[in-house]
Amino acid sequence: MRIFLLCRGYPSDTQLYNYPFLHQRVVQYRASGHHVQVFVLGANWGRHSFGGVSVQTGDTAALKQALSRFAPDCIAAHALADDMWAALMAAGTTLPVFGWLHGSEMLPHYQSNFPDKADPRRQAQKQTFLARMRFWRQLAQSWPANLKLVFVSANAAERAQSGLGMALPAGHWGVIHNPIDTDLFRYRPKPAAQRFKVLSIRPFNNWTYANDLTAAAIVKMASHKLFAQFTFHIIGDGALFESQLAPLEPFANVRCERRFVPQAEISALHAQNGVFLVPTRMDTQGVSRDEAMASGLVPVTNAVAAVPEFTAPDCACLLPAEDAAGMAEAMLDMAANPALFQARSQNAARRVRRQSAATRIIPRELGLMESGHFDG
Repeated sequence: MRIFLLCRGYPSDTQLYNYPFLHQRVVQYRASGHHVQVFVLGANWGRHSFGGVSVQTGDTAALKQALSRFAPDCIAAHALADDMWAALMAAGTTLPVFGWLHGSEMLPHYQSNFPDKADPRRQAQKQTFLARMRFWRQLAQSWPANLKLVFVSANAAERAQSGLGMALPAGHWGVIHNPIDTDLFRYRPKPAAQRFKVLSIRPFNNWTYANDLTAAAIVKMASHKLFAQFTFHIIGDGALFESQLAPLEPFANVRCERRFVPQAEISALHAQNGVFLVPTRMDTQGVSRDEAMASGLVPVTNAVAAVPEFTAPDCACLLPAEDAAGMAEAMLDMAANPALFQARSQNAARRVRRQSAATRIIPRELGLMESGHFDG
């Protein structure tokens, strides 16, 4: 096939966390013998290359030109919403469109991104969300025959339709998880000693990622007799990095690095650690958590939104929302029980391979684009 991948962002050498899961898809699609053109919808025209993939950026006029030149068989639109659909309609396409919904396109992420109701950024995101919901309700009145929607979790699909107050048309939507590269994030049996080695790799650009809970959990562990045996490695970047991690400055066994990390280095870091500290306030799946699980790390996270769809007590430490004390206790429990840690590690790697491995997911995505029908 000739697949035109339309998106809102794509990784670059300076923005490694800009929709990195899209790059993994492109690599896998090409490895399967398909031709892929990547186009980022934006106001400015430009090009860049990342990992051997050429990426074009442009507005509606550039989009129309790119579609004409590439002559695709279908469009894979990631983070499809009102503005992207309007651009496609303005470009005059009648091609099959497969729209992936990754979160805020149909879910009120502004609530968890910015908890302060007076924050102007929250108000701006809220208005964008309300406009999108009006768009989806109007579209649902006369659903385009060429449009299919892909949710990355059943939880996201259920919450989206509940928020809309209506069911999306049968046959025009389905659930396919984000693919996890289990070759890159390969499982290495974890020695018991790695239960004391805790890793966290997260963006720090909004409240959803709950890095404040990471800091709070570590502070709560500090008075325990086992705390000195732990090492914590926290990596990330964003406007909240300094403020959220400030409580950890007194601890010599906590290392904080303000930077982004390429995928190959993330895999190497996984090999050196045993626990992945990944609190959250909202997830449609949790790709970075699943990548860590694929490598055999035991995630310590919150049982909110879609998280329970991808984890269970036999392969993760699942705590209620906002429960920093519970997260601390969970890590200390595994420190006292190495067999529990190792069992969860093995089960985490198995769970991802059974549920979200790219070898399972990529054929489903390609099958959808080839046939126009969801399997199962």
